[in-house]
This record gives sequence, C-alpha cells and structure tokens, in this order.
Amino acid sequence: MVNQTGYGLTSGIESLDRREQEFWKQRVKAGNLYINRGTTGAVVLRQPFGGMGKSALGAGIKTGGPHYVAQFLDAEETAPPQTPPLTSAHPLLRLAQRWQLKLDWNTFGNDAGDVHKTVLAIRSYLFHVENEFSRELDFFNLRGQDNVLRHLPAGTLVVRLHPQDSLFETLARIAAVKATGNRLRVSIPKGLDTPATRFLYGPEGLRLTGREPVFQETDDELIACIPKIDRIRYAAPDRVPQEVLAAAAETGFYIARTPVLMEGRIELLQYYRQQSVCTNYHRYGNLGFRAGEFGQD
Repeated sequence: MVNQTGYGLTSGIESLDRREQEFWKQRVKAGNLYINRGTTGAVVLRQPFGGMGKSALGAGIKTGGPHYVAQFLDAEETAPPQTPPLTSAHPLLRLAQRWQLKLDWNTFGNDAGDVHKTVLAIRSYLFHVENEFSRELDFFNLRGQDNVLRHLPAGTLVVRLHPQDSLFETLARIAAVKATGNRLRVSIPKGLDTPATRFLYGPEGLRLTGREPVFQETDDELIACIPKIDRIRYAAPDRVPQEVLAAAAETGFYIARTPVLMEGRIELLQYYRQQSVCTNYHRYGNLGFRAGEFGQD
C-alpha cells in the first residue's frame, strides 16, 4: 500500500521482530526509513534527507549526505583516476584485463585511446562499488542507534547513444550499468553508424554487452518506453532532444546527462538511488542482544 502511493520520502515501522524489520526494509520504496523511532527530525549526515519516486529530484542525491555537493559541480578530468590494485572476481575486471593485453599488443588501432580510458574507468568503477557503494555505511556508530546510508541500483537503465558520442562515452556508461548491478538497455537511433556502434556490434563490444539486447529505435519509441524503465543515461546535456526532455518532465522522470567520467566516485552517482535507514535497537536504554558489542563500562 505504501509503495502504491507513488511517493517515497519517509516511511517508518514499529516492530521488535527483526525478521519483520528486514522484510520491510528490503521492500519499502522510500528515501528515509525509520525503525522504532519517530519519522521526523532527520540530522545532517546522520540521516541524509531525500526521497524516491515522486519525492525525488534528479538523481536523488540526499541533502546533508557525503555526495550532496557533487551534483552542483561541473567536474572535468585532468588526469586518470588513481585506483589501487583490485582483487574483484567481477567479469568486468576480466574484460578490462583482456583489453589491456590487447592494448599491449596494439590490436585496437584507432580505438586504442578510448579503450584505454575505458579500462581505467572500469577499474575505478569496480573499486568504488566494492569499497563504498555496495556497503552499508554508518558514519557515526552511535550506541543504541544504527544510521546507515546505502546505495540501491536505479533499476532498468537505458544507455542512449548519440552521433557525437565517443567510443569511451559509450563503453564507460555500459560498464557503469553493469558494475552497479542495474539492468542494461542499450538504445541506438535507427541507422546510426559511428565508430562506437561498429565497436558494439563487434566481438569485443558483444563481450561487454553480453546477452543484453541492443535496440535500434527513434526518439518517439524511446519516449514510449519511459513508463517501463527507471533512468536514461545520455553522455552530455546538449545531446538530449527537447522532445525527450519534455516527455520526461511530465512525470518527473530523471534523465542523467552529466559528462561521462572515468572517476567512479562521481560517475556512479548517476546509477544509484540513495537510501537512509535509521534503526533504534535500544529499548529505553537497554541494548538487548547488541549489548555485547560494546563490552563493559
């Protein structure tokens, strides 16, 4: 019933059954969840504020959270991201390693520069997914109350190509969708023939997209799909047709159109919905089953 409202700013539940708490927490679509406490009085950083659905604006980056300011910046990369060595078993890392070997053998020709940037981007994306975006982060660790910030995949995410898109801008967006656990839908204007589309239809492009279909469709056909998808990712603001923007504005549908970056900590914000979960696990000061975490005073 809650999810059917279309809105999703704040939701709360009172329950001592941890199974019920977990069931509710995994299914309620709201930006701020409160368990066994009031649903007002959010504190900066402790409970960053912002909703989902009709209660969200843009990518849904929360007010008072660690990424809030990023949405107001015009980021420009002047150097590759510095990423520590990875131990991930993610298929994207294996693909990046394959591409790096092919780069060493000089087999990518004119595509080498963009493929190299994509390899760096994949490493950065996987690092930040593993170390930040896939974790439930509690910056305070208050005794008696958990305050978790978590990042949920946006859902079905469309990567829409444009004649001006570079190969890097194309491959990096597809890699970001896969790194963040979203469902990929690649959308190409009918008849588009560019180095990016030719790469996608080649063997290395198919290794990246896997079994996900690539749709050739007009802007009107893309607009008709908006009720069935969760987000569209363009590579730049000036590449979004006005009719697509107008259709999205009718329902508040978010179109991500910031420049594509190699730096995962900024780029991946376009692929998630943020959610704050505040849980009072004490009962009038009694820590119950969690008392053993704190030892004796």
